[in-house]
Amino acid sequence: MEITAPGGDFEKIKYAVMYGADAVYTGFKEFGLRSGATNLSREELILATAYCQEHGAKLYLTLNAYLRNADLSELKDFILWLDTTGIDGVIVSDPGVFNCVRQHSKLPIHISTQANVTNVEAARFWHDLGAKRIVPARELSFQDICQIKEALPELELECFVHGAMCVAYSGRCLLSAYMNNRSANSGSCTHPCRWNWALSEESRPGEYFPLEEDNHGSYILSSSDLCLLPKVHQLKASGIDAGKIEGRMKSLYYVAQITRLYRAAHDADPQDQELMQKLTHELDNVSHRSYWDGFYDFSDPGWGISQEKRSYSSKREYIGKIIAHSEDRVCFDALAKIEPGDRIEVIYPNIQDDISMIVNQIYDNEDNVVSSTRPNYRYSLRLEHHNLQGGLIRKCVESS
Repeated sequence: MEITAPGGDFEKIKYAVMYGADAVYTGFKEFGLRSGATNLSREELILATAYCQEHGAKLYLTLNAYLRNADLSELKDFILWLDTTGIDGVIVSDPGVFNCVRQHSKLPIHISTQANVTNVEAARFWHDLGAKRIVPARELSFQDICQIKEALPELELECFVHGAMCVAYSGRCLLSAYMNNRSANSGSCTHPCRWNWALSEESRPGEYFPLEEDNHGSYILSSSDLCLLPKVHQLKASGIDAGKIEGRMKSLYYVAQITRLYRAAHDADPQDQELMQKLTHELDNVSHRSYWDGFYDFSDPGWGISQEKRSYSSKREYIGKIIAHSEDRVCFDALAKIEPGDRIEVIYPNIQDDISMIVNQIYDNEDNVVSSTRPNYRYSLRLEHHNLQGGLIRKCVESS
């Protein structure tokens, strides 16, 4: 089963591949459903495609926005160019975009979850038209997905295994467009479902009554985060072709951390319970809402729905990536504050290489000892004989 990771920009693509992704999906500055992500320019897309090819990974491009007539001419020109890049596939949801790709290129076409494929005949429809892969609707059960695979074994299925869920059916939401004039179906969702809502009463203007859900707030429209890490081997055994991680808007640390966990779970011996427990424990070390197994409805219990909190939490704070090594130090660009006495961890693609340490001395870019770091400045720490590539630094903010 392919581990398919998100890549919001070229740097995240590189870290996704470094941390174990078999494939990465990313977006261009137009035509996708994540306009808030950095996305790629044409030059970056060529570089990213070459990088993935050099490292044995695939790169897919999202063209999954619902377009208007005025967009079609520019789309055609873009597809003609895209066909020359060597990219491994495009992800579409709009039938008009599907036709344009099919008519003007030989690019493999993947059908987005936004296309609401919920049954065998819908999957067969797209496959007969030439789709290579389908990302089924997130509302399907594991049994539904297996039935599609059994009926159409030659059709690739890519299923979401981790990340944010949408309150609307297959992401078809109008809240953002109605409230902020920014359409989710055009890539500009402002996520009003995640706001902390309250009730108001007509005769009491300005007075708000909380919708008590938990002590973190009232997030009545904000779903828990999908997590199928404990079910990876069950998904592999079913014949599902790819497990997809959501998160093109998430941080580089999120992409690296979640990708390496699913890579490790995928490659692990299913009987290695100690490793699986360690990987599951690591899920709490990245910002997330409460985890659940979505609509998969696995027959065996053991994970299930957890509705403890809908606000985000994490036991670790991302500090920055290591950008250089010297004989006994590592240099990094700080994104948050650390100071002597803090416990930090340095993580790597292989979880067995992670290290934990107490911060001793911190040096600024001019080699002066400083009392703490400040965001967006460069610092170094003593870290002897551990010059592995791709290290990311995080701070322990809660004992685990």
